[in-house]
Amino acid sequence: MHFAALIPTAQSAVTAGLAVWMVVAGFWRRPVGQLLSWTMFCYATFTIVTLRGTRAGRTQDIDVYDVIPPGSFFVPPSQLALILDYLSSSGFEDLQGEGRVLSRHGERALTVRNGRVVP
Repeated sequence: MHFAALIPTAQSAVTAGLAVWMVVAGFWRRPVGQLLSWTMFCYATFTIVTLRGTRAGRTQDIDVYDVIPPGSFFVPPSQLALILDYLSSSGFEDLQGEGRVLSRHGERALTVRNGRVVP
């Protein structure tokens, strides 16, 4: 038997093993799903939010990704509060918005009124 014939078999076995691991980690509840899950996705908490603000009498949409540092790809709730403070100090008034907070505890609604996060 040639070594070249073993490569597709090994690739298929590894692919099947990863697929089973993803199913177990993604769809099963504790304790098995918790043991096999990837920590980065389980414990990260971030927000998805749409903001509008008024500057110089004009209402405009605000993209939070224009405000956060380059290379950042998610906004945790603590950083959202800093962004709101920064936008308020840079001339925006009446900051309003809606969004979602995603975490290991699930998804919940997020509301921004007058530049503050309202629970």
